[in-house]
Amino acid sequence: MTDPSLDVFEAAARHRAAAGAGAVPESVPALARIAFVHAPGGIALLDTCGHELLTNPRWETVLGPLPGAGARPWTARLPAELRRTGRGLLDQALADGDGRPVELLFTLPGTGERDRSVLVKIRNTPALGHCVATAFDVTDELAERQQQLSLALRTASLAAWSVDLTTGEERWFDDSEELYGMRPAANRLVPRLEEAIAPEHRQAVQEAFAGLEDPGDQVETTYAMHDDEGRRRWMRVDARIHPLSTPPHRWLVGVTRDVTDEVDRRGALEETVRQEADRADRIEEIAAALVSASTTDAVGAAITERVPQAMGAIGTLVMRAEHGRFTSLAASGAGTPMAQFLDGMPLDAQVPAARVVRDDRACYISNPQEHRAVTEGDPYDLLSRTQARSWAMLPLSCAGRPSGVLALGFARWHDFPPCERALLSTVAGLTGQALARTALVQDRVELAQAVQHLLMPSRLSHLAGLRMAGRYVPACDGVRIGGDWYDAFPLADGRYALCVGDVEGHDVRAAAVMGQIRTAVRAYSQTEPGPGAVLAKANDLLSSLGGGHFATCTYLVLDERRGCLEAATAGHVPGVVGRTDDTTELLAPPPGPPLGVQPGSAYVTVRRPLTAVRTLVLLSDGLVEGPELDLDDGLARVREIVADHRDASPEELADALLTVSARTGHLDDAALLVVRQEPTG
Repeated sequence: MTDPSLDVFEAAARHRAAAGAGAVPESVPALARIAFVHAPGGIALLDTCGHELLTNPRWETVLGPLPGAGARPWTARLPAELRRTGRGLLDQALADGDGRPVELLFTLPGTGERDRSVLVKIRNTPALGHCVATAFDVTDELAERQQQLSLALRTASLAAWSVDLTTGEERWFDDSEELYGMRPAANRLVPRLEEAIAPEHRQAVQEAFAGLEDPGDQVETTYAMHDDEGRRRWMRVDARIHPLSTPPHRWLVGVTRDVTDEVDRRGALEETVRQEADRADRIEEIAAALVSASTTDAVGAAITERVPQAMGAIGTLVMRAEHGRFTSLAASGAGTPMAQFLDGMPLDAQVPAARVVRDDRACYISNPQEHRAVTEGDPYDLLSRTQARSWAMLPLSCAGRPSGVLALGFARWHDFPPCERALLSTVAGLTGQALARTALVQDRVELAQAVQHLLMPSRLSHLAGLRMAGRYVPACDGVRIGGDWYDAFPLADGRYALCVGDVEGHDVRAAAVMGQIRTAVRAYSQTEPGPGAVLAKANDLLSSLGGGHFATCTYLVLDERRGCLEAATAGHVPGVVGRTDDTTELLAPPPGPPLGVQPGSAYVTVRRPLTAVRTLVLLSDGLVEGPELDLDDGLARVREIVADHRDASPEELADALLTVSARTGHLDDAALLVVRQEPTG
């Protein structure tokens, strides 16, 4: 149907002239009308109400006649049940202010029993205030194949295109340029695409296309770009040169695929793999730190310093369950205020941590609502005490019984997937084992310290004219009970006795033997005349006890009234003498066998004047001998330190001498006694 009172083509020409496009030849409206009438497809010009202003014969052939007379909407050509759908298609086109076409495939009655498939497209033309509609009968095989290809391109997010490399002409299949989300400039999209490519990819894309010369040459490249809305998108291009047109031109024919989702998924997967690998490394570090921790404080430090980074938490806390109450062991971040609140709280309190201990089962709180449900309304107002909104609380076990809680707080709602729960359970298991082990170690350390304290002199006797310092260094693991000892005490006749020894072994029996020998030496010192006789008596005693233990020992007697020093040794390392002339020498009496090896052994006593002696250093071999330091080098280093510290106090000299033990390279314990004569007068 046409409206003779409205010459649309002339109106369009006037609009073009008013827009400044220049004069329009008089023949243009007539030519346009001829082209419109003879177009191969159905075309109609519609007003915004959907009324047909102008149609060509093919439009009526494709859609059928318009029933009745007068201006009628185009949907009147459709069956009654499809008219609402047709109106919706028009409304959709009018809603698009950019003039993008919308389309819909209608199934219309055909001749006989076969229905017809008609594709209707409507495009809004805001400049003219009308809509252009086209209708194609796509029932025939060629049209159906084209429609299938179009749908396939859309489904696969593909754009099909070709570019004449000589003239720059672009051809896009079925509006597939819309894939890029960009408006063409001067009917050409390629120049805009070149500008939209991400700067870091631009040169690589240019180089890829620059190599195309001859038919058959092809290119495949992927690049990032930004569409008109600023979104970063990834495109993959596959293209090949073909000779087309008459005369033949080199056309670059290709397809472009939007692979943004694919790249994003791959990037997310790679990031997940990286994060999981990083988390695995951190878990290994946590495990190593927990295994190597020798104290409960070290276990707490390993958890608070390493676990938050590994698990993405903002806070941790480790609580012990002791004597019916919680005791805070370690906390960090958001776990600190929670630990302060829970410290001392009874285990029957209505808080998640207590529930974990009572049930011996992990509790995962993903959001505040779950927290209120678990705590029956949050009577302690725990939610406001920290910045954490999600919590994972896991039981710590010792000997199969719950002994505490490991808790991690997270800044946001957290779902705790099964893989993460398994990981947290592993960390909690390692933590529980480490705490149980370090508690046992701590008990052994305290026992060792108590035994050693009882067996060693509580303080050195105050001997007139002498200043002394004693040191005992346990084995480097801090657990073993050592057999090394030192002692200094006055004799009944006014002389002073000094002793350093080393019982073989690092166990309770060795410590017990050490205590027996130390007591025996003190007792025999009061009755025997000299050091050699004292060691002989101690040797016979140890030999009679049996048990296979032996000991080395150096025993000295200082007789200031006579001005002499008497010494004997039972296989012990030499001592060091610091002389008044600032030189040093070894104190090495002829060695007898170690105590307890050969009953009835005799020990030689040597005597020397005290007048030239300023400092005496008696020590055990743990200080000067080991896998990385032989005895001669160790004693040489002791002599150097004694000479360099001639004006230092005995305490300062003893501390300096302890540095030698760090060079031995073993875990042996060591005893040290430093004696310095005070100037007279």
